[in-house]
Amino acid sequence: MKKNALIISPGPTMQLSANPGKKAVNEKFNVITVTTSEIKEIRQTKKVGDTRVVCFKYKYKLRHYYNLMFLFKSIFLAIRMKFTGENIDLIITYDPIRSGFLGVIVKKILCAKLITEVNGVYSSDAVWMDEPNTIFTRLKRKATFNTIKFVFKHADAIKMLFDKQIEAFNSVIKNQIVRVYPAPTRIEMFQDLKYEEKKEVLFVGFPFKLKGIDILIDAFKKIADKHPDWKLKILGWFPDPRELYAKIDNHPQIYHHKPVFHNEMPEHIGSCSILVLPSRSEAMGRVLVEAMAAGKARIGSNIDGIPTVINDNVDGLLFECENVDDLSEKLNLLITDNALRKKLGEKGRERAGEEFNNEKFLAHELKFYDDVISI
Repeated sequence: MKKNALIISPGPTMQLSANPGKKAVNEKFNVITVTTSEIKEIRQTKKVGDTRVVCFKYKYKLRHYYNLMFLFKSIFLAIRMKFTGENIDLIITYDPIRSGFLGVIVKKILCAKLITEVNGVYSSDAVWMDEPNTIFTRLKRKATFNTIKFVFKHADAIKMLFDKQIEAFNSVIKNQIVRVYPAPTRIEMFQDLKYEEKKEVLFVGFPFKLKGIDILIDAFKKIADKHPDWKLKILGWFPDPRELYAKIDNHPQIYHHKPVFHNEMPEHIGSCSILVLPSRSEAMGRVLVEAMAAGKARIGSNIDGIPTVINDNVDGLLFECENVDDLSEKLNLLITDNALRKKLGEKGRERAGEEFNNEKFLAHELKFYDDVISI
């Protein structure tokens, strides 16, 4: 008989779809996912596959209010489950901050086991670079750090993306089960669209400074004159794009593409020639795995978890983090050496199939869940 699991994923959710992560949970549990969305049709959806969905309203302009409402409504949902006898055996939270804090409260109400996933490097200074340097930000940073310590202390298990990701919090890690393995990636969606391949360097993501977009723009500008037929595409959602546009400064070979749904990403990744992730901090970089599966040459900063998905000079290139000159040299090398681009892309595609396939992820995840439930 299946046990019951509650996934807390604050969102806002733009699409509801099955993914390897949900599949892993569904093999072991009857699943309820609690999230938010601005899209009315998503909020009206009650089930996706075998997963029951509880989706609350969200509006970005009033995000602080709706974040608070998500907290209260989720707690009320847990209390209602408690009094109606709807037993929950496992709670899984998306991060150790907002959803993790809520997870601890819900754990106490439902007497369930708690897994908190760690998708960032929360002790890194780079995480705060896009925030204004104010007393409020410094207080927020301290509160965030203390919240993470609180969540880790009360969690039964912690899932990381690379070794040393949470070493700043080792003082509160005692008897928790800690596992390290990659995030689920639907590599089967991605392929090399050779017939549409463009002379294009692609970046995907936000926010601006954390992801090192300024570094990439400066590096590309240094070599753009040598390669007038190449473009740099910045794909992502920026609530205030003024900083981005000021950095682009109307450069004719650099442009911003509006954000797209994830099911549209294979077209963008599959048709580029080079994908770059110049982050100042990054736990893994799912887009690097997607580009790997599509057989694309990749460049990433040599920081945090990125070296776990790029073997330098084997299936991609690493550059010294924040070093514009180093990145520009690596870009120039790949732009001018088609054979190297092809070689790195092929090696990456081979590695993606071997190390980042869904079967390996499911094996890691199911063993993890078994071990957590059995403690």
